[in-house]
Amino acid sequence: MKKFLVILLLATSCAPTYIPNIRNSPMFTQKGEVQLNFQVGNGLNGQGAWAISENFGVIGSYSYLKRNSSDQNSIDYRKHTFAEGGFGYFKNTESMFYEFFAGYGEGTGFSDDALAFLGSTNNTAAGNYKRYFFQPAFGLNKKTMFVSFVPRFSLVDFTEFATGGVRYVVDEDPSLFFEPAVIGRVNFDQNFYFTFQGGFSLPVTTDPFFEHRVFHLSSGIGVRFGGTPKSPKGDF
Repeated sequence: MKKFLVILLLATSCAPTYIPNIRNSPMFTQKGEVQLNFQVGNGLNGQGAWAISENFGVIGSYSYLKRNSSDQNSIDYRKHTFAEGGFGYFKNTESMFYEFFAGYGEGTGFSDDALAFLGSTNNTAAGNYKRYFFQPAFGLNKKTMFVSFVPRFSLVDFTEFATGGVRYVVDEDPSLFFEPAVIGRVNFDQNFYFTFQGGFSLPVTTDPFFEHRVFHLSSGIGVRFGGTPKSPKGDF
């Protein structure tokens, strides 16, 4: 197995097969609230959330990335898809909130990199993976702006991996990632908002055998409806 890992590390250099999706932190205000948003960053991202009771809610996310660029010196191709769902608890006070969500998702990743000026062949890597996550969050929900700090923990488990045209059944232990992010929302009114976030994806234990993307930025727009947001004290 050590030989297998060495081969993968050499063959997949600079070819990330795990590209984390952005965080889905709904920052609910009350029962019945529904949220939908679309963001660009680490690909195209769609998110949904529903507060099914005063303190419990569900979330779902889908991300898609496809990029194909080349010049005389390099080739850079990426294709990644990922979908997940989760369930959690939230508590909202006058101007602050906290929440805990956990869930499961599945994804596929393919990357192809080559540096022509070095005379190298293409570095290709592909894989299918499962991911379990635990996502606490806390922050402010003022009238004009919401802010959330989200220290997500993700357990990434590749079930199949391919490189150099050879497919392997992976029997390595899952890799644990610490994926903190900060999310901001600027509220246009009670229904529409602009959202942005930045975050990291950092392996907790040993370096995983697969390449991954470390940093991300995203921004987009969203809508909330169903249920009437509370009127917190003060502005922000």
